[in-house]
Amino acid sequence: MENEIVMEKVIHKGAEANLVYGHWFGKEVIFKHRIPKGYRIEQIDKMLRTKRTLNEGKALIRVKSYGINVPQVYEIDTKNSTIVMKHIKGQKLKDALKSLTNEQKVNILKNIGKNIAILHKNGHIHGDITTSNIILTNTEEIFIIDFGLHDYSDYIEDKSTDLHLFKRVLISSHGNDFCLCYEAFLEGYRNGYEPENIKECKEIIKNIKTIETRGRYVKKEDRI
Repeated sequence: MENEIVMEKVIHKGAEANLVYGHWFGKEVIFKHRIPKGYRIEQIDKMLRTKRTLNEGKALIRVKSYGINVPQVYEIDTKNSTIVMKHIKGQKLKDALKSLTNEQKVNILKNIGKNIAILHKNGHIHGDITTSNIILTNTEEIFIIDFGLHDYSDYIEDKSTDLHLFKRVLISSHGNDFCLCYEAFLEGYRNGYEPENIKECKEIIKNIKTIETRGRYVKKEDRI
């Protein structure tokens, strides 16, 4: 039928994919289209884009089944390396954070921490946890988006790296709120791990400091 699928405007151009707002059978959606790379051999490029599209789409479906707010997937179009997903209305947390009260910040960051703990307990690594990849709705629900770098792992190191990235983002983009937000995030993360997983949780958080002592993360003035 005519006009069942309409791509209306590009809302973001990324290195790996473009996000296009539109409608899909009457629903407001985002089309995430992985763009071809001319520098790659065509068959390899197609294979990589198909694999990454499937990985992200399946990850979103699995993560949603744990009760975590992520965009609902309507279609995984492997032929065109495109995921069709629900359009989430709201602000990026990066933009919204400065206008929130301290109480709101604490509640939201605890919720984020709990959700990341659920991901990690189930062997999911987001790969790019930033305040730009979290949407805050008008009702203060949080949605975690962009699973383009998603991977599966049960290694402490990979989970710690996920948390370390988020810590660095809080420091660099939200320095004035860093202590408040990071402590709330870690509290939520610990609560999300539950008693039977507390040993692993402690190891993950402890390992963040180990990551920070490696050369590329140590301040220049502190290096030997």
